[in-house]
Amino acid sequence: MKKLLSSDPSSGKETWMNFDRDGQAEIIQKQHIKQVLEANKRQQNEWKYGNLIGNTQRHHQKVADIPNLLYMQLREKFGHPADNPKDWAKWLNDPENRHFRTSGGRI
Repeated sequence: MKKLLSSDPSSGKETWMNFDRDGQAEIIQKQHIKQVLEANKRQQNEWKYGNLIGNTQRHHQKVADIPNLLYMQLREKFGHPADNPKDWAKWLNDPENRHFRTSGGRI
């Protein structure tokens, strides 16, 4: 039997509790990422090579938008991005993960 514990429409995140036949409980978290991927695609299309040249006030550039549940899994695997930038950059530069990128180029 599944029971919905919480639902957040803004992030698309749902938390479910599942009881199996033995009475064991399992927490399941799901996140709908269609909106995130569509927004990332729009931002990728707006990105232009050389856009930051001559702009000395733009010190940070958004390079990716990763759904919360996936980000937490990656943090367990790689640690905090500031502590392990090489593995984070490798993951973001992987062609399989291109849908999470919001800009072009390489990190």
